[in-house]
Amino acid sequence: MLKQLLILISFIVLAPSISNAQIEQLENICSLYFPPEYITDGQEYFAPLKPDQKIEFRTTFFGDNTYRVVACTNIRKGKLVFSVFDTDKNLLFTNESFDYSPFWDFKFTSTVTCIIQVDVKNPKFIPGYVMLLIGYKQ
Repeated sequence: MLKQLLILISFIVLAPSISNAQIEQLENICSLYFPPEYITDGQEYFAPLKPDQKIEFRTTFFGDNTYRVVACTNIRKGKLVFSVFDTDKNLLFTNESFDYSPFWDFKFTSTVTCIIQVDVKNPKFIPGYVMLLIGYKQ
């Protein structure tokens, strides 16, 4: 009983640090594609991958700003796909059409709320995490 209690306490104490380490690792990967002329929007777009599930994030892009979206994962096998849709699910961009580029630079003429869908194409599910960095140009 004491051994089980110690395992449970260890899990509760260590779980947040494991998650923080994953976030830090992904931030380091994503930041390679996030040049200093872009300012982050301050939001955290981080999620665990689950079998047969695409991750969706919602955000609003304001008109006349130049944005960069960077997508990254800690999964080494497979292709990271991110797609941007409007709220009616009309496809605005997918990196599948651009050799799975990890980022996209764009500008809207008016304010638009979008859904960013992220998935890893792999024949076999591998657990991992995905992260987006979104920023606007100074």
